[in-house]
Amino acid sequence: MKLRYKQPDEHTSKLIETPLKFAASVAAFGMILRDSPYRGTASFDAVLELAEDGRGTDREGYRAEFIKLVRLAKSIAGR
Repeated sequence: MKLRYKQPDEHTSKLIETPLKFAASVAAFGMILRDSPYRGTASFDAVLELAEDGRGTDREGYRAEFIKLVRLAKSIAGR
Protein backbone atom coordinates (compact mmCIF):
# COMPACT_ATOMS: atom_id res chain seq x y z
CA MET A 1 0.00 0.00 0.00
CA LYS A 2 1.25 3.44 -0.83
CA LEU A 3 0.06 6.45 1.09
CA ARG A 4 0.99 10.08 0.63
CA TYR A 5 0.30 12.68 3.23
CA LYS A 6 1.22 16.27 3.91
CA GLN A 7 1.20 18.23 7.14
CA PRO A 8 -1.04 21.32 6.95
CA ASP A 9 1.92 23.70 7.24
CA GLU A 10 4.18 21.84 4.76
CA HIS A 11 4.42 22.08 0.98
CA THR A 12 5.95 18.66 0.28
CA SER A 13 4.10 15.38 0.73
CA LYS A 14 5.66 12.29 2.30
CA LEU A 15 5.30 8.74 1.01
CA ILE A 16 4.75 5.69 3.19
CA GLU A 17 4.96 2.27 1.52
CA THR A 18 3.88 -0.93 3.24
CA PRO A 19 3.52 -4.35 1.62
CA LEU A 20 0.18 -5.98 2.42
CA LYS A 21 0.37 -9.11 0.29
CA PHE A 22 0.99 -11.50 3.15
CA ALA A 23 -1.81 -10.06 5.28
CA ALA A 24 -4.14 -10.26 2.28
CA SER A 25 -3.23 -13.92 1.78
CA VAL A 26 -4.08 -14.72 5.42
CA ALA A 27 -7.43 -12.95 5.12
CA ALA A 28 -8.26 -14.72 1.85
CA PHE A 29 -7.33 -18.10 3.35
CA GLY A 30 -9.70 -17.49 6.25
CA MET A 31 -12.52 -16.62 3.84
CA ILE A 32 -11.89 -19.79 1.84
CA LEU A 33 -11.95 -21.94 4.98
CA ARG A 34 -15.20 -20.37 6.14
CA ASP A 35 -16.68 -20.48 2.63
CA SER A 36 -17.44 -16.80 3.06
CA PRO A 37 -19.82 -15.18 0.58
CA TYR A 38 -17.31 -12.28 0.47
CA ARG A 39 -14.39 -14.40 -0.74
CA GLY A 40 -15.00 -13.42 -4.35
CA THR A 41 -12.57 -15.23 -6.60
CA ALA A 42 -10.13 -16.12 -3.80
CA SER A 43 -8.52 -19.52 -4.33
CA PHE A 44 -5.80 -21.59 -2.72
CA ASP A 45 -3.52 -20.78 -5.66
CA ALA A 46 -4.13 -17.04 -5.24
CA VAL A 47 -3.45 -17.31 -1.50
CA LEU A 48 -0.18 -19.15 -2.17
CA GLU A 49 0.91 -16.59 -4.76
CA LEU A 50 0.23 -13.66 -2.43
CA ALA A 51 1.87 -15.39 0.54
CA GLU A 52 5.00 -16.30 -1.40
CA ASP A 53 5.30 -12.82 -2.91
CA GLY A 54 4.82 -11.19 0.49
CA ARG A 55 6.92 -13.61 2.51
CA GLY A 56 9.78 -11.19 3.06
CA THR A 57 12.06 -11.75 6.05
CA ASP A 58 10.74 -14.71 8.02
CA ARG A 59 12.99 -14.89 11.08
CA GLU A 60 10.72 -17.13 13.13
CA GLY A 61 9.52 -19.25 10.20
CA TYR A 62 5.85 -18.43 10.77
CA ARG A 63 5.25 -17.36 7.19
CA ALA A 64 6.83 -20.53 5.83
CA GLU A 65 4.63 -22.53 8.18
CA PHE A 66 1.55 -20.67 6.92
CA ILE A 67 2.47 -21.50 3.32
CA LYS A 68 2.83 -25.19 4.26
CA LEU A 69 -0.58 -25.05 5.95
CA VAL A 70 -2.21 -23.58 2.84
CA ARG A 71 -0.63 -26.27 0.65
CA LEU A 72 -1.90 -28.93 3.02
CA ALA A 73 -5.43 -27.48 3.04
CA LYS A 74 -5.35 -27.29 -0.76
CA SER A 75 -4.37 -30.96 -1.02
CA ILE A 76 -7.09 -32.01 1.43
CA ALA A 77 -9.70 -29.98 -0.45
CA GLY A 78 -8.52 -31.54 -3.72
CA ARG A 79 -8.25 -28.19 -5.52
